Amino acid sequence: MTGTATRFLITLAFAAGATAASAQMSNSGPSGPAPGSGDSAKISQGNQQNNAAYNQLIGAGGTKSSKGDVKARAHHAPVAATAADIKTGASLRDIKGVPIGSVASTDGQQVVVDTGTTKIGVPLIAFGKDDLGLLLSITADKFNQLVAAAHAKAQASN
Repeated sequence: MTGTATRFLITLAFAAGATAASAQMSNSGPSGPAPGSGDSAKISQGNQQNNAAYNQLIGAGGTKSSKGDVKARAHHAPVAATAADIKTGASLRDIKGVPIGSVASTDGQQVVVDTGTTKIGVPLIAFGKDDLGLLLSITADKFNQLVAAAHAKAQASN
């Protein structure tokens, strides 16, 4: 055999050995839980949390102008709203940007929020503002739970 043929066979032997070693490594040891053996409730909850975080990031992205051009705009973090910031008729969102209702009236310390189905007083300290307008420091779901609890308490006292 010539020197070139010998080197080729040695190279081929090393490559075959490396491939066999790689195959043994991938099959030797635990590779994770068996399919179908995970806790589906935990997996679903984790997926929902990941999706919510993704949607929040996507929702915080740029906005389009009415002309269709992408408008680059800095989004400022929410800050506490003052009584001067809260005007009758102003729309109100939750901390995630979901519309909640509008301001029906204010007396300086309490704001009456009109949800479209009810009006309820909310303390001024619960309000914030950002570059998009007024917002509450809770989610719409939590707000709706608190409104339902307030109505139940009012019904019980009657």
